[in-house]
Amino acid sequence: MNRIILYRSMYLLFIPVFMFIAILACAGTALLETPLYICSTDVPLPTTTTLVGTPPPTGVPPATPYIIMPPSDFYVGDAVFIGGQLSPLRVRLRLQTVQITPQAGNEQVVQWQLEVANVGQEDYEIFPSVQLFVSEVNGVTDTWGSTQDAGDVVGIAVDSDLYQLGAGQTDVYQLAALTTVGSDIRFSFQLNPAQGTNSPVMTWVNQTNPYCSGDVAA
Repeated sequence: MNRIILYRSMYLLFIPVFMFIAILACAGTALLETPLYICSTDVPLPTTTTLVGTPPPTGVPPATPYIIMPPSDFYVGDAVFIGGQLSPLRVRLRLQTVQITPQAGNEQVVQWQLEVANVGQEDYEIFPSVQLFVSEVNGVTDTWGSTQDAGDVVGIAVDSDLYQLGAGQTDVYQLAALTTVGSDIRFSFQLNPAQGTNSPVMTWVNQTNPYCSGDVAA
């Protein structure tokens, strides 16, 4: 009898662990390759000295890719690709339309969109309201996640489910968070949500790209 009770106790003890593992397994598809934003910029030719009678250099310098990758921040509107062009799992993420709505007290609602395109061959699952959050406001670091309460303030429905995108599918998710006051905002995205707080992240700042625009990768 004692042995039966012991086995039953051990079984009950392990149920939460199995449930926790199951929840993590359903948190979204892990992205293991390096996020990249690539755009084309011209690099000027260095100053050169030519002898009299020597024909000047011909042609123009080739376009040199301008690349952003973690731990550097991406910018609003950057098309960030994760996965090479031959990778079965390849997605494009783009942070868009960040808006700030002041609230009473030392609070504000930050509203934004995340465009996700599955440009690979495998299905991709994402939990945007969990994986993408405000992580810094005016130098203050914290975790401000998306909530429907924040969405209600600005009149949007926050996309708070787990979503699956098939090959070639693109979707745009509406997100909003109640944060401390400030306009210098950093967003963090968990690349491997099953790892929770140990997940590697990529980050955006609430600025347009000051260096270039346009995308090389397709």
